Amino acid sequence: MEDNARLMPTQGHHTAPKWDEEKKKDYAVRYLTYDTGETWMSVKEYKGKFTPAATHNEPEPVAHAYTYEEWKAEIFKLYPGSESRDRYTQNNLEKLIADFLSKGTPSQASFSQYHCEFQKIVKWLVDNGKMERSSEKEKFQRKIPSTL
Repeated sequence: MEDNARLMPTQGHHTAPKWDEEKKKDYAVRYLTYDTGETWMSVKEYKGKFTPAATHNEPEPVAHAYTYEEWKAEIFKLYPGSESRDRYTQNNLEKLIADFLSKGTPSQASFSQYHCEFQKIVKWLVDNGKMERSSEKEKFQRKIPSTL
């Protein structure tokens, strides 16, 4: 089967598309459900804010565009717990371990899935100073069933 799809260049490549702030917002809402897209577009940072004229001698109010990052920050506020500082805790890791151990002898597939989830949580905890890298190996190894 021939692949006629055009490949997207890597980020930073001279042929990679460069979008302005408004285009980034437009592309971000393109693949959402209708209701979610409407919600995201209703955030005032989507299209801009207005500064009223200071005196009657000044022209009409001036539009100031919000950046994509400002808009994205407002979108995250719509979803409690989505802020990166709240993504994972030590309790999330302990719950993952407890859930895994409660299932009895795991299959290789379920162990692989557990390992991926474990690594994702641990990486975030270590990267955000919520866990020491040295304790990762100990936590993981003490929980591995001897049958694996």
